[in-house]
Amino acid sequence: MAFSKLSKIILFVITGISLVVVLFFFLAENSDRFDELEDTVAELTAPADLPLATLPTVDSLAADSTASDSTAAALIEDAGSTALAAPEVAETPTVNIREELSLADYLIYIHTDIALVWAYILAILTAVSSLLFPLLKVFSNPKGFIKLGAVVVVAAILIVVSYVLSSGTPIEIVGYTGTANSDPGTLKMVDTVLFVTYTLFGIAIFSILFSVIARAFK
Repeated sequence: MAFSKLSKIILFVITGISLVVVLFFFLAENSDRFDELEDTVAELTAPADLPLATLPTVDSLAADSTASDSTAAALIEDAGSTALAAPEVAETPTVNIREELSLADYLIYIHTDIALVWAYILAILTAVSSLLFPLLKVFSNPKGFIKLGAVVVVAAILIVVSYVLSSGTPIEIVGYTGTANSDPGTLKMVDTVLFVTYTLFGIAIFSILFSVIARAFK
């Protein structure tokens, strides 16, 4: 019974976080200034230009045919030592992007990453739970192996269907002219994860609503 309650609590927490992420993704301010923000972040995180030490010129007269080999070697060694003794340059300090950008710009810059990262987390949690919970039941009831097989088959079908429906067409982003969003393999994998996430999220919401409504009529 306690395990059942814990499962419901975990389900509610995951569903709540998913809802917040989805709302944040769709309601967050969209802007065609994303390229501008990327350039700003690149400038903030780029290392500062380091001053170069000036290599002193060895007087050619001192190394003429009349100078001894030891004198010429000493002059060259002295020149190298002088170059290595250039003033030390302070390391470029670590830049906190959150402090440099306004809250609105920061949300624009990160909101897509948040949605994708949460989609990956949900996909991993789903894969683990779809195998873990049936395995726990198999140990207590060997007949549960049939259910485990059914879960694996359904999960495989969902992934295959999601992959077939996914598209490798480059995403059109307003104001973006780069090529980072044009890799077909990456786009299909992202689409697959998103399709699986949306499907499981819908199933979770439906299960919660069905459970609440079913109890209301009992």
